[in-house]
Amino acid sequence: MTDSKTQVEEQFDRIFSDSAGRAYSYELSSFGTKDKVIAKALMSAGLEGKTCLDIGPGTGRWLGFLNHHGAGELNAVDISAQSLERCAPVCAKTQKADLETETLDFPDNTFDVILSIEVLEHLSDPSNYISEIKRVAKPGAVVVLSLPNITSLISRIRLVFGLLPVAISADPTHVGFYRQKDLIRMFGEFGQTVSFLPTRISLNPFNAKSRFSFPSFGAISSLDDSLVFSFRVNKA
Repeated sequence: MTDSKTQVEEQFDRIFSDSAGRAYSYELSSFGTKDKVIAKALMSAGLEGKTCLDIGPGTGRWLGFLNHHGAGELNAVDISAQSLERCAPVCAKTQKADLETETLDFPDNTFDVILSIEVLEHLSDPSNYISEIKRVAKPGAVVVLSLPNITSLISRIRLVFGLLPVAISADPTHVGFYRQKDLIRMFGEFGQTVSFLPTRISLNPFNAKSRFSFPSFGAISSLDDSLVFSFRVNKA
């Protein structure tokens, strides 16, 4: 019987192998709403020459973005060997790791910028993941993360029709489901104060990627399709 960790690894090895050779544009004009928000959050760190870590780099798109915008040393950690093989050409170092149990193979206070997109929802227990991010980040480092929103408006609408929330139905390897207040509490336990970055709210319960959506703002960002948030690392 395949355990959950092996299932995740095999799934992503397959996805990243199938996407080999895919090319990306790194200009903001080509980005969707969510990706523009992530890109601007990264650029707010002043990327020129910065030492960066992408945890869960996938196809390497964001590593390419960091490289395109003048970042310094790039590094990557993933459970997928296929992902790391794809990312290796632009990285100083890669590490294959189970983020729930293994430490990151980097010294304390190494990184100026840490990025982790659509990773948290794959972890049953994120304590080690958060602790390691804090350890390897420099004081004041910029950390940017995103994950599906279990209480998005589209998911609430789906429940009316007897459908599961998108965060559950989209991927069988999703095991962690969060609201904004859950993330505030969880990262607060590690001394970090998170700021949420509004993206978009979808309205079509049968197609989460439909263009039938609108930009979110302020307090209603708790209904966004995805929760994008950032913080500057507090070492106190």
